[in-house]
Amino acid sequence: MKFLLPMKHLFLVLSLFSTLNVFSQNKKLLTQVPKTVPPGKKWVLEANKSMRVEIGSGMQTSGSFCNAMFFSNPGIVFNVNRGNLMAAESYGIIFNDAQAIPGTNKTVYAITPMSFIDKGFSTSQLAQVGAENVGSKKLVFLAGESVFIGNCLESLEVNEVAMTAQEIQSQQAQTGKAKKEESALLANFVIPVNTDHAVAPGTKPAIRDKGFQQIIFKSNAVLWKKPGKGMSADKSAWTITLNTKTFEIRSLNYTRTFQVTGAAYDEMSQSQKFELTDRENGQPFHVLISYSESQEEYSVILQTKDYKEEYQFQGVQLKEKSM
Repeated sequence: MKFLLPMKHLFLVLSLFSTLNVFSQNKKLLTQVPKTVPPGKKWVLEANKSMRVEIGSGMQTSGSFCNAMFFSNPGIVFNVNRGNLMAAESYGIIFNDAQAIPGTNKTVYAITPMSFIDKGFSTSQLAQVGAENVGSKKLVFLAGESVFIGNCLESLEVNEVAMTAQEIQSQQAQTGKAKKEESALLANFVIPVNTDHAVAPGTKPAIRDKGFQQIIFKSNAVLWKKPGKGMSADKSAWTITLNTKTFEIRSLNYTRTFQVTGAAYDEMSQSQKFELTDRENGQPFHVLISYSESQEEYSVILQTKDYKEEYQFQGVQLKEKSM
């Protein structure tokens, strides 16, 4: 005997099923906890293809940053992140047609991305060229990459598809190249001893620290200058962190992070010279690090290539070293 639900009850059951199954089986759910793209797969977000996002309760607060951006025309929501929590590449989504999903108390919306933007985006671009002509039309996260969301988002769905044979081959080649570059960098990851006097050209320095994965210094002050200005003193406590990926300077009210791109011994300063790129604006820097046995402290000098910006850290001592 067949059992038929009245239309009213059938509608309620279908609505409940739709609510519980917000994210379909061929999609993956990103949250604020980092997730790794599985081997042989890639996660994809594309413009002009509807997707579902979950927003936080604060999004409903009129006048908040998240509320103003999400419910503007076009809407903008942040962030989708690639990398680790401390050093991630962040992207935003410009979208239209935000529709609340029934039964979710206006926390889950279907949106249609128009483009994906990065840190170089400015809202003035919308008036100049339009939302369709800024940023990129697709975000792709390959196998092994860590992905998470944050800021105004609670969760977000991505399409999971298989990587092509060409993509797998290309990724393997890039991974191999990156490992060789990291090995070369590690070979030069040393801190030399500065003799505090002139030495003959070609003299090999004694090595104070070597074989470390990360080294952390502490400083009790810094002399610094900005372009077009003289030296100023800041007597704050500073933490200076160097590893094979990043170089970071941090005080109570200031943090700046750089990507490490190379390392070599600098004879003139008797220091190890680490080549850097500012994570915020791509500006090239370098940092000179050495150890003085006579003063029993380290020297850490951060400079731009043109020497117009400089940070001379004072009283630098070793805080921690990871091998």
